[in-house]
Amino acid sequence: MHTSTTKLGAAIKSARKSKKLTQLELSEELGITPRYLQAIENEKKTPSYPLLLYILSYLDIPADSVFPPYKSLPSSEIEQLLYFIHYKCNQREISVLLSTAKALVETREEGF
Repeated sequence: MHTSTTKLGAAIKSARKSKKLTQLELSEELGITPRYLQAIENEKKTPSYPLLLYILSYLDIPADSVFPPYKSLPSSEIEQLLYFIHYKCNQREISVLLSTAKALVETREEGF
């Protein structure tokens, strides 16, 4: 699953600091270890959905500030394909698609 968390850790860290909370204080409030909170802030871990909602609520972080807005599906077939690969496929599915595309091109080049 692809999620846009590149700004999430930074937003949590910034909001925590603006509320003058240490990692220890916030982690105790959230019921997690300071090490886990540090991993979230450093983009090494992604919190569960319930924890994420609690963090955003507790720190007054608007969800739209850390997640991209919903986009409608692109219009062209190529744009749709790229959209699905980027946002909807996991790494295994991407590997399968790549292998399939290579096989299609090779078959076409062989004249079949």
